[in-house]
Amino acid sequence: MTSYERIGGEAVAQAALDDFFQRAQQDDLLAHLIGAVITPGARAFVAAALDLDNHDEAMLAPALAWLAEEGLEDDDLDHMVGHLALALEARGLDDELVAEIADHAEALRDAALGVWPEDEDEDEVAA
Repeated sequence: MTSYERIGGEAVAQAALDDFFQRAQQDDLLAHLIGAVITPGARAFVAAALDLDNHDEAMLAPALAWLAEEGLEDDDLDHMVGHLALALEARGLDDELVAEIADHAEALRDAALGVWPEDEDEDEVAA
């Protein structure tokens, strides 16, 4: 089963996306990042977060480039992930799937910054 099937299909994904952007545009911390007109990079970030099965770097590139270009701070990302979680919960997704999507969104930021989980493990072993 694909991630889109797991979240309820394209209609649910689009509704969650619209809800997320409405929430983010009303958030004083995120309004300057998201903007009045949603940028392709911001759309790519949310789409990549929702597409848990996608590991194609060409598909992830716009999201990663946007994250790197915007230089999101931890608070920014926390707000984005929080709004995305609320939008997904409003669509009736279960807590486990919402948490998986939130983790995927966090991993996208790490990837954009060049921080990979295995890098952290290596540092711990070397210490």
